[in-house]
Amino acid sequence: MKQSEINELLKEAADAMKKHNWVLPPQPEWSATDFGLGDYRKTGLVEVLLANEPEYCEKIMYAREGMVTPAHTHYEKKEDIIVRYGKLRITLWAKNPNEGEVKGSVQVKINRKMEEHQSGVPFELHAGSRITLTSGIFHEFAPTGGYALIGEVSTFCNEETDNIFANPKVDIFQAPEADEKVAVPV
Repeated sequence: MKQSEINELLKEAADAMKKHNWVLPPQPEWSATDFGLGDYRKTGLVEVLLANEPEYCEKIMYAREGMVTPAHTHYEKKEDIIVRYGKLRITLWAKNPNEGEVKGSVQVKINRKMEEHQSGVPFELHAGSRITLTSGIFHEFAPTGGYALIGEVSTFCNEETDNIFANPKVDIFQAPEADEKVAVPV
């Protein structure tokens, strides 16, 4: 990803947060990724890390319509994904979808009630809704009908050792192409 693309996405995310009165704490940690797949318009996400303590983590994320966060799970992290603005298409799998057809269903809490969803069948969550995801549940999400602001409250977030992406080509640690200076939103 080019630094100019990252700067553009960070500004866009900051503008969306301001528009919806999402006030950030001083010096939040901003990041944007194309997941190393080369086209942030298809697979991309902006994250703002608000807190990451041994007991808990909080993020606010931004994605344009069509920007997919690719299928992944975590070794340890338990997380609530909360739609703060917009709509989010979620797809769940009982196991890695890149290892063949995944049949069956997944049990998850949505808005604090257990629900059963078919593996690989997308469904929508609307603003205010939350889904609780536990280790081993592969999940993918993308905004529909415009951009989305997406909250996350979880146990400690260790990006280096806890993410398991279904697509082995995903790389969230690629250095940006330095075509302009870093411009972090205020």
